Amino acid sequence: MKHQNLKKYLLLSLTFLLSVSFSPEKANMAGKVTFYIGNVLALSQGETRFRKVAFNMPVVNGDKIETKKEARCELTYNDGSIIRVDEQSIYTVEQAKFDKGEKQVESKLSIGKLWANIKKLVRGRDSWKLKSPVAVVAVRGTVYRMNAGADSSTQVLVYEGDVRVDPAAAAGAQPGMGVVPGKPTQVPGPTQVAPPTQVTPQQWFEIIKAQQQIVVRPDGTYAKSDFNLQDDAKLDWVQWNKKRDQELLNK
Repeated sequence: MKHQNLKKYLLLSLTFLLSVSFSPEKANMAGKVTFYIGNVLALSQGETRFRKVAFNMPVVNGDKIETKKEARCELTYNDGSIIRVDEQSIYTVEQAKFDKGEKQVESKLSIGKLWANIKKLVRGRDSWKLKSPVAVVAVRGTVYRMNAGADSSTQVLVYEGDVRVDPAAAAGAQPGMGVVPGKPTQVPGPTQVAPPTQVTPQQWFEIIKAQQQIVVRPDGTYAKSDFNLQDDAKLDWVQWNKKRDQELLNK
């Protein structure tokens, strides 16, 4: 009898461990919340009520992160890449797959400000894309930031490496569909930007290198230019992110 009970206990234990190891949440896990300040909320796919985030909270495919006023949030993906969102922003992890070294990541900034420090991609089939209502940014490993305005306009500034920027319309998205959480966040316009390039949304893409920026307007026109690193470094959002990057590098 004792032998049968022991076998039954071992079988139940094995079943439990297998169910945990192959749970849908673990399979869809993209990363976790590694830092936050203020009121930061999360909404999982299929749910209708937001919940407050917690340190080391798992982030899975479909999760939407919303930061309220004077709040910020840092997500660390499974490969060590970092995404940070500033106050009054909405960021969604649409799909993240890390399988046998292969990376396939797509996410979206609907509105607000985002800083990205992406680990270098080494395989040709690897892909890391960040969307806004009017643009798609593809990277191979770089440091950059994105501002998505209440009118869906998008500004991308690159600090290291380079990124490819395509119009969202070319990927089937509709411009002008930004989501405004509460009071709209006004994104400051860049300085010394060339006049917009008149092309249809499907006709262009641009490679943006270090110390360059691009502004994509709601109608799909865009302007590319250099930006002043000294002036940019005075911004609180930039200073805070560079400090966080350095702290993580020193760990």
